[in-house]
Amino acid sequence: MSQFKLVITDFTEPGNQFEQEELEASGLDIELVRLNTRSSEELAAQVGDADGLLVQFAQINRQVIASLGQCRVISRYGIGVDMIDLEAATQRGIPVCNVPDFCMDEVSTHTIGFVINLNRHMLAHHLHVSTGKWGRQPLGAAPARLSGQVLGIVGLGNIGSVVARKAGCLGLKVLSSDPYVRPERAKELGVELVELNELLRRSDYVTLHCPLMPETHHLIGAAQLALMKPSAFLINMSRGPVVDQAALYQALVGRTIAGAALDVLEQEPPAPDDPMLKLDNVILTPHTSSWSAESIVQLRRDTARNAVDVFQGRTPRSVVNRKWLGGG
Repeated sequence: MSQFKLVITDFTEPGNQFEQEELEASGLDIELVRLNTRSSEELAAQVGDADGLLVQFAQINRQVIASLGQCRVISRYGIGVDMIDLEAATQRGIPVCNVPDFCMDEVSTHTIGFVINLNRHMLAHHLHVSTGKWGRQPLGAAPARLSGQVLGIVGLGNIGSVVARKAGCLGLKVLSSDPYVRPERAKELGVELVELNELLRRSDYVTLHCPLMPETHHLIGAAQLALMKPSAFLINMSRGPVVDQAALYQALVGRTIAGAALDVLEQEPPAPDDPMLKLDNVILTPHTSSWSAESIVQLRRDTARNAVDVFQGRTPRSVVNRKWLGGG
C-alpha cells in the first residue's frame, strides 16, 4: 500500500509525466491518481483518503475540505488561489501552495502584445484587408505614437513588474496602483505609484494584474470606467470578475472607452450569445496568456514539488496561507 496518495482533481493538459517524475525523484512511495473533475460534489465523495490535492480550476470549497480525512497539502496549478476556500483549509491546518513565478514571461508578453495590437489596430487592419479592402485608417483617425503614452498597471506583483520593465523598453511611461508595493520597489522599476482613480484618469492603457479577492471583485465597474479617457483601452489579465463585465460592455458600446483586450471573462467559456463576442472594439483570447511549452513543464513540476516538500517534512517555497498557519 502506498505511503501517500496524491490526487489531481483537474488539469487541462494530458498525461502525468512531469508530475510523476517529481514524485519518483523524491524516493517516496506516492500513488498519483487523476480524477479530471471540477465538481465539488464529486470531489467530496472521492478525495477523503487523499494526502494531497493538485488543483487547477476545481472549486475546493468548504464541503470538499471537510471531506478530507488526512490531507496534508493543497497545491495549485497556477498563481491565483481564488478557487480554494483558504479559511476552511487554514482551519483544518492544511497549507495551500501555488507557483508564484509561473508564466511571468508569457503573461507579460501577452500583455505587451495586447498594447501593441490596440495601439496599431492590427486586428482591424487584418479584417480590413481580409475583406478585400486596402489603404489606411479603417478605424478613422490615425493612432497616437506609442512612445510617450501612459500604461497603468493595477497590481505590481511578479507579472506586473515584468510588464513594467518591458513597457519601459517601448518608451511607455508607467504608473501603478498597488497598496502592497513599497515606494522603493516602484522606483527600482521606474514606476510612479498612484491611487487607482488617478491611474485610471491618466492612463492610455490600463492593465489588470491583481488577484481576485473580495476587495478586488468588480474593482473596475461603471464608476471606474467613467474616469478613463475616451481614447483609453482596458486590458484584463487577472480574473474575469475583477471587471464588472456588464458595465464594461456598456462602456464599449457607448464608447466611454476606446476598446478592451481580455484574456479572462466573468463566465468561461462565454455563452454563445454573450454580446461581448459581437463587439468590434474588443480583442478576446481564451485564458491562454500563460501558455507556452516551457511554462507548462515548469507548472507541472513545481506544483507536484510543493506536495513532495510537505510529504518530506519541508515547508514549500510558496505557502499562500502560511501566516495564518503560524509560519510567520
